[in-house]
Amino acid sequence: MLRHIVNFIFPPRCSGCGALLPLSSKELICGECTDEISSYELPPVEYSDCVLISSALYRGAAKNLIKEMKFRNVRSCTRIAARVMTDSLIKHDESFIPEMIIPVPLHSSRKNERGYNQSSLIAAGVSTLLKIPFSASKLRRIRNTPSQRGLSPAERVKNVKGAFKARGKIPANILLIDDVATTGATLNECAATLLSSGARRVLALTFAKT
Repeated sequence: MLRHIVNFIFPPRCSGCGALLPLSSKELICGECTDEISSYELPPVEYSDCVLISSALYRGAAKNLIKEMKFRNVRSCTRIAARVMTDSLIKHDESFIPEMIIPVPLHSSRKNERGYNQSSLIAAGVSTLLKIPFSASKLRRIRNTPSQRGLSPAERVKNVKGAFKARGKIPANILLIDDVATTGATLNECAATLLSSGARRVLALTFAKT
């Protein structure tokens, strides 16, 4: 009842296009934006230390949804991303059964500034859907790296080199979660850290790919 009252006062809008949604909407995304995101057929990308599966290109509805969850504190968008990403994982690689789901971590100062790590929220959602354990403490960002935005591929690799550290016993098969992949430098460095700490295979999964 309370949710319907709030929706009546503040009508829900689609996070992908801004269109008004029915008051009964449970997710902040319209059917057209859902269809747009689901229409992408992105092949897996192989890096040196992991394979990446992405659900959508970083444009249109997917880009807007990322901005909503990352910069406007619309955490409900992480549930949408988790659902779409889980579908992509099952579609592309049913044979991979991870033992643990780990998000790409934010440095503590960045997390304190934002108040949350969107990749961790997405990972928790994927964990619930797949019924696979999730841990946000197995991988830490030990160096507060500058933003990757505007850096060349080589500069991105150098920027995140040695920025992560694994903690405790690391399972053999890891599903690594992030919101957006560009060159894959951050994901690959996270995967390399996990592999050097006991993992045998790391599969990366992101909502969007630039």
